[in-house]
Amino acid sequence: MKAALFLEPGAPLSLEAVELLPLRANDVRVRITATSLCHTDVAIRSGEQTYGTPIVMGHEACGVVEAVGAAVQGIQVDDRVISSTAPSCGHCENCTGGRPHVCVLSGSVRSVPRARRTNGDIATGLFGLGTFADEMIVDQASVVPVRTALPDSWLALIGCGVTTGLSAVLNRVALPLGGAIAVIGCGTVGLAAIQGARIAGAATIIGIDPREARREQARELGASAVFDSARGDVAEAVQEMTKGGVDAVIDAVGIPATVKQAFALTRRSGEIVIVGMPPRDGHYDLEAWPFFLSEKRISSALFGSANIRRDFPRFVRMAESGRLDLKSLVTRTIKLDDINAGLDALARGDVLRAVVLPD
Repeated sequence: MKAALFLEPGAPLSLEAVELLPLRANDVRVRITATSLCHTDVAIRSGEQTYGTPIVMGHEACGVVEAVGAAVQGIQVDDRVISSTAPSCGHCENCTGGRPHVCVLSGSVRSVPRARRTNGDIATGLFGLGTFADEMIVDQASVVPVRTALPDSWLALIGCGVTTGLSAVLNRVALPLGGAIAVIGCGTVGLAAIQGARIAGAATIIGIDPREARREQARELGASAVFDSARGDVAEAVQEMTKGGVDAVIDAVGIPATVKQAFALTRRSGEIVIVGMPPRDGHYDLEAWPFFLSEKRISSALFGSANIRRDFPRFVRMAESGRLDLKSLVTRTIKLDDINAGLDALARGDVLRAVVLPD
């Protein structure tokens, strides 16, 4: 089986033959039918984010179940499944307590040995997955069966980026009907959040991004106004436009500068939800007194605080009905052999999502 492995920071992913390790009782074996490239993959390859080595890369995919372990429940051979970066076992305290996105398996699945290289080294799968491959073996908690005729290239996006942005709006933000929301960063996550705001009934949806093409796509997907984040007066313009600021901001970038900008965009008692992955050594600095007086709420949303068992099928239905546009987010399809070129294009901002399809 062919797979793309991360071996050292700053180096291209290594395309090589690997052997999947035996199926365990709670595992499912999945033939990958589409896997999408995400900025997290770029950050890991460059060394900006660290998860150890060697790793079979990739985490945003859909596929078909080829085999199931003896203890697997609710998943059968030939089921079509979507992978999830946040596993959900369904019975731990977090899952039953309404916090399935922080299931107790979130850490342990990442360290499970999944593949053997030809030199004998054992590799794990990124986030317990490893979708840049022909097949993967994962814990049953990391995949969700779906029944749909939607294309594989669309479904793959639900496994990470689309769910992160869409769920952050639909599950986390207390957005009043007819309210105002701003989204900082109009990549896949931000564009999904903009669609979520449209679906939720926001009257004012503002997209903020330095790239003109992204701003135009934000308009096409539901933004009522867009701003170039490189402008120095964005906060003032938004404050004037909304007569005091937006009710909520989704920060799909997550760096200190955008969090500071989000604070300036939000009205008193408004809400800021950070979904973009910050640098590991970053710090958010806010002036204490203005923060206290403003009564603004700042929080993070891992994976958009999604409930994958409920939300994946729900998002599929939204796409089937036309309320959620997945097609326009797929800007390139490639083969696994082109994985490094695809990641380079993503890093440059040339594509929203490049999707790997099988040979």
